[in-house]
Amino acid sequence: MSRTVSYIALVVVLSSLGFAQDGRFTTSVDRTQVAVGEQFEITFTLEGSAAAKNFRPPAFTDFQPLSGPNQSTNMQFLNGAMSSSVSYSYVLQPRAEGKFTIGPAAIDYNGKELKTLPIVITVSKGAARPKQQQGTQGSGDEDIAKQIGDNLFLKVVVDKSKAYQGEQITATYKIYTAVNVVNYNFSKVPSLTGFWSEDLEMLKQIQLSNEVVNGRQYRVGVLKKVALFPQRSGTLEIDPLEVDCIVQVRTRRRGNDIFDQFFNDPFMGGASNVNYKVRSTPVKLTVLPLPETVPAGFTGAVGKFTMDAWVDKRQAKTNDAITLKVKIAGRGNLKLLQAPTINVPPDVERYDPKISDNVANQGDRIAGSRTFEYLLIPRHAGEQRIASFPFTYFDPEKKNYVTVKSSDFLLSIEKGSELAAAPSSGISKEDVRLLGEDIRFIRSGSVSFRRKGDVFVGSMTFYALTIAPMLGLVGLIGLARKRERSLGDLAGLRKRKARKIAQGRLAEAKKFLDQKKREEFHGEVSRALWGYVGDKLAMPPAELSIEGVRLQLQSRGISDETLAKLSSTIEACEFARFAPSADSHEMDGMYGRAVELISTMEDHIR
Repeated sequence: MSRTVSYIALVVVLSSLGFAQDGRFTTSVDRTQVAVGEQFEITFTLEGSAAAKNFRPPAFTDFQPLSGPNQSTNMQFLNGAMSSSVSYSYVLQPRAEGKFTIGPAAIDYNGKELKTLPIVITVSKGAARPKQQQGTQGSGDEDIAKQIGDNLFLKVVVDKSKAYQGEQITATYKIYTAVNVVNYNFSKVPSLTGFWSEDLEMLKQIQLSNEVVNGRQYRVGVLKKVALFPQRSGTLEIDPLEVDCIVQVRTRRRGNDIFDQFFNDPFMGGASNVNYKVRSTPVKLTVLPLPETVPAGFTGAVGKFTMDAWVDKRQAKTNDAITLKVKIAGRGNLKLLQAPTINVPPDVERYDPKISDNVANQGDRIAGSRTFEYLLIPRHAGEQRIASFPFTYFDPEKKNYVTVKSSDFLLSIEKGSELAAAPSSGISKEDVRLLGEDIRFIRSGSVSFRRKGDVFVGSMTFYALTIAPMLGLVGLIGLARKRERSLGDLAGLRKRKARKIAQGRLAEAKKFLDQKKREEFHGEVSRALWGYVGDKLAMPPAELSIEGVRLQLQSRGISDETLAKLSSTIEACEFARFAPSADSHEMDGMYGRAVELISTMEDHIR
């Protein structure tokens, strides 16, 4: 009897519930006031019984979309009729402080276009509010935290925990999940201080597989793979990777909900999307130093290589160009290889080599070849011999140095056309020599005679010509010593050329900006900033870090605002390498900030 009364009461309550207005399209945000760098969620909801299509979001000009659209659907019965609602949510981050308006979204519904009202977001200056670590943002729901818990985590897997300096270590970033991850976004990428890194694989669509960890089965996806080359020995650490995930969880209905009371089901509320941050655990690596006894020809190559060397011709004429190519192929730190030292005869001019790379990823290893192309110009006829030269590398498998040598090159040089082959930049050595061998010109005009008996020895001209070579020799020695001191002061040379080199890299970045090559642009800007501060502060590349640079610049009077701008610009460049989603507007702003930063630091660092 009591069950019958309860059922009748339920029907009465249900029949007395109001119905939702048909075709209602609204906008909601979790907050309208945020700080620079803080994230917030905006949701566009359509309530109605008819089907909708062609959802058109507004242009988020002043905000950076971090995820979305994340679509969810909810259905319910009201007064015996079914109604439904569909929501489209985005996670946004403001680009700058100020007051900004997000325009209306539009959707086609029941033959007409519906639009939401615009909404105003106030962005204040300052640090973002601290987020909950390993939990949902602002939900405070223990049930949601319990649902995710150990069901979602990141892990960094390395192929070896001990390696030699310069030896490749492959790091794989994996996500393990037993919940439904709707979307993800890299929020903090590792700085990888002490390593030279090269991306092996960056996946936009994760391919999931099954893996059992501690007796539990997870769905596992590879986020990215990186080749790491340690630049110093000792204990190095791979910094954590942080990822913001949007996770779909089941929500509990609260309060005196009639369905909870009638069916006694605590999870009758359905599903919703929540933000959840996951962070990998730092990984420590042991880097062994290379053996101290270094043979000739070693310039830092570590791996397994071969060397081929050849010339395009062995017979030529004076002032003709001869090309010598040296190709080093194999697996290892190819992009860090330096040109081998080649000694040529004094009568052969050698120019700095042109370097070309053919490097590719073979599975999880970096392999390919680097070719050095030398231009040689013989200046005198005869046989010219280029002696064999070595190339030495360290083989981690053999734990020893390996030296390979080229063959000798014997060049047969014939006398060529002196005037035709003379370089356009000036007069050759042969042209100067011909002035003493050819027919001398006949002097015209007045002729002076001297009296017989006048002697040249003992005259003022004699003493002047005698002393002049000695003074010239002393001057040349002084200039040579000054040049040696200048070249010996490598730190001073780097400091003097820092701005010029940075401007050259920014010029390359501008070309990539015009061509809309995002990854190349961010890489060149990053190299310009890191290279500038490294050269100015005389810090080796392996010791460069944000914190170390900050301390050095603070001691030189750089303002905190400039330091913060430098740090954010470098981090934005590194972030764009992992998640390239920057638009042209953001790239323009980043280029302008880089130019301004270098100009500001140049005024303070002397």
